Amino acid sequence: MASIVLCVTGSIAAYKAADLASKLKQAGHDVSTVMSEAATKLVTPATFQNLTGRRVYVDLWDPVGQTEHIGLTDRADLVVVAPATANCLAKLAHGLGDDIVSTTLLALAQPALVCPAMNHRMWNNPVVQANLRSVVQLGHHVLAPGAGNLACGHTGPGRLAEPAEILAEVERLLARAPGRSPAEEGDGPMYAIVGGAEPAPAASLFLELVTYDAALAGETLERERAYRAAAQQDGSLVSSGVLGEKRRAHVHRAR
Repeated sequence: MASIVLCVTGSIAAYKAADLASKLKQAGHDVSTVMSEAATKLVTPATFQNLTGRRVYVDLWDPVGQTEHIGLTDRADLVVVAPATANCLAKLAHGLGDDIVSTTLLALAQPALVCPAMNHRMWNNPVVQANLRSVVQLGHHVLAPGAGNLACGHTGPGRLAEPAEILAEVERLLARAPGRSPAEEGDGPMYAIVGGAEPAPAASLFLELVTYDAALAGETLERERAYRAAAQQDGSLVSSGVLGEKRRAHVHRAR
């Protein structure tokens, strides 16, 4: 059993976080929930308290909350931010701490799993993408949102990953060999690959989408890993991620 801190911020996708909390609990994990004020307008803290059997933290100025954001991160094996709004990404990227969620994330001694959710125009906004690159460069794991029908009525990228997908990524990260850095991970939807280099301006990046004939396994998976390793070695690869069993996405620096 692992100790998981679930940070929930103010996206309509917060209802999926309740399902995630339930799945984490059913998987045997100890789940503590931290909610932004905006998140409490969408799903009540009582929902998470009943699903996890633990107190929910919503107010930095609560007599317990003032210090508990430190205690929670001391005890956490992994912190999951789901959903992570554009505002949350901005705070994480720039080190802002003005509520219980952002101060909890600032107190982390290890990478968090960040699961963004927002409108597709917000997701594609250059400022949001710049903040996302900063979050990646800080070493956090980012599980990219899916594409499809959004709550606002639009269609495009920005849907929070499904709770089952997030749970699978939590289990993968918890199973990592001790001491392995994010850059050493090779086959999951984990994006922290930069490893200390300065982030490239958006205008100097290009996206490569690769579709394979079958799900990656065996020799094909090894070739794909070797390709990523070579691109990392020459400094051209900025980030990489999984779009499905047969698809990979790679962000490169333009030469």
